[in-house]
Amino acid sequence: MSASLIIIIVLVLVAGGAVIALPGKSFREAMRISLSQAVRVVPIVLPAAFVAGFLAELLPREIVAELFGAEGGWLGYAIAIAAGAILPTGPMVVLPLGAALLQADAGLAPILTLYASWTLVNLQRLFIWELPLVGQSLAVRRYSGGLLVLPLAIASAVLIAWLLGR
Repeated sequence: MSASLIIIIVLVLVAGGAVIALPGKSFREAMRISLSQAVRVVPIVLPAAFVAGFLAELLPREIVAELFGAEGGWLGYAIAIAAGAILPTGPMVVLPLGAALLQADAGLAPILTLYASWTLVNLQRLFIWELPLVGQSLAVRRYSGGLLVLPLAIASAVLIAWLLGR
């Protein structure tokens, strides 16, 4: 059993216990909400796991290693930044894509850079979610902050990969 699974199980037990123990909270309502979320998310997560496996097998290792491996250099980081900024998807696809790229001989630092870019400066999130929901002022400030810290995130990715010897 993985550490992630153990942590999730503990969180489920603690949250469920809190709902049962706190007055005015409905375990039945919590289960209804949970099942509604599961119905929405599980059909996405399961295929995403298969996408990761298929991508890992389909991605040409030579090209992945050349662009995102040790030989990729700054071009690999630039591609990772651009991909993270334009990938029009959520974590159910981006995370398995990173896992598939790692299995196809990509370096850890470019994949961490992809994740950082997707988290900090994703254009889909900006235009579809942030601008309509929080308004131009906050969305532009948040996005600008993402652009400012992106170089730090890349430096951190390089440092992490170096410390782990990957």
